[in-house]
Amino acid sequence: MAIKLNQVVLNKLKNSRKDSLSKKVDLGLIDEFSYGTYEDMQQEVDNLSYFTQEWFPEKFDQWFDLGREIYSIYFQRGEPLLTEADFNTDQAVLDKIKEAADELGIDVTQVYPAYYEHKDAITTGLVYADEFERQKQEFRDESNSV
Repeated sequence: MAIKLNQVVLNKLKNSRKDSLSKKVDLGLIDEFSYGTYEDMQQEVDNLSYFTQEWFPEKFDQWFDLGREIYSIYFQRGEPLLTEADFNTDQAVLDKIKEAADELGIDVTQVYPAYYEHKDAITTGLVYADEFERQKQEFRDESNSV
């Protein structure tokens, strides 16, 4: 009977030692997870799911649509607007009108009442035309960098 009792005790010791070693091994392996606990990782998986399945497709579509709208409206419809050449042509005509008025010895506004307004419009238009070209280049540069 003593042998049986010793055997039972030895078996329990072996089993408890195995359980203890198993727990130590398990705890050691748990510390090796790259992102903490399961719950932490699940939260990040949920975040990835949201960003890849909802947020990015929605924002990408908005960005793409906006880029097409900018290109379509701003460049295709804006392109035929007045150019620097148009302003220069008008300026040359205004110069001839001024010259003719000076030769006649009369004020230029008697020949062309909107002379000064037209000159101001040309000056302002040239500024806007330069800005348009700058914005066009900026859009192209940004579109190419993405």
